Amino acid sequence: MKMNDLKLHYDMLDSDYFAMPAASNSLLRELDRSPAHLIHAINHPPEPTPAMRLGTAFHVATLEADKFDKYWGRGSELKGTTKEGRAAKKELSMQFSPDKILKPADYDTVCSMRDSVMRHSIAGKLLEGVETEVAAIWTDEATGISCKAKIDGLPGDDDCLIDLKSTLDASPLAFSKAIANFSYHRQAAHYLSPFETRDRFIIIACEKKPPFAVAVYEVSSAALSQGRYEVRDLLERWADCIEAFGHDGEWPAYDEVVYQLDLPVWAQR
Repeated sequence: MKMNDLKLHYDMLDSDYFAMPAASNSLLRELDRSPAHLIHAINHPPEPTPAMRLGTAFHVATLEADKFDKYWGRGSELKGTTKEGRAAKKELSMQFSPDKILKPADYDTVCSMRDSVMRHSIAGKLLEGVETEVAAIWTDEATGISCKAKIDGLPGDDDCLIDLKSTLDASPLAFSKAIANFSYHRQAAHYLSPFETRDRFIIIACEKKPPFAVAVYEVSSAALSQGRYEVRDLLERWADCIEAFGHDGEWPAYDEVVYQLDLPVWAQR
């Protein structure tokens, strides 16, 4: 069922967005492990890893070029033990926040990935004139759970949402596995759920190593159906946990039983 209280925010700060304890795709992923993992993630947001920081820089460079040029810097190649190196480091620290100064190789990688996306005949056209980094906030009507999504690309007159991914392998075979491993189909269903007229989720995937190959994918209707089922199940579990344990109670982890395990199917002979 579509929501009627969807609100779109075009200039929301990342800090404000991530501070909202609403159901996001990443929090649904934690709940898929256990309610305890969910409540811990809400109360103890993880610190960005180097890989996450590189991904953020890639998004900003590709989707918000002006902000990248203004707020992100290329670290000095001079050694910090030399007088020149210390001076260069000091100058950079006066221009940029420490968490936005990238190692020279990482900065160059981000720029190469951005350029590769923008040169791609389909990806570049998809990103022309779209609203970027749009925060969507809504309430799930069936459960009353507050939900959120950070949309990479929101075309003005189209039936889709656009998502930008960095990956080690953007080939069709590898990325179909990535969709399953990282639950991109569930992300697609979650992001599309509050929209009345949008039912397509387009992923632009760019490799993180030369030649920085780019591929464009649309999540299939079958995968979206599976994603919608998973989102509905997880939101209902979330609501059940609130009713049973409250927002401040101790939410359960795994069942306290002795599990009997078999080999995964791919390892069986």
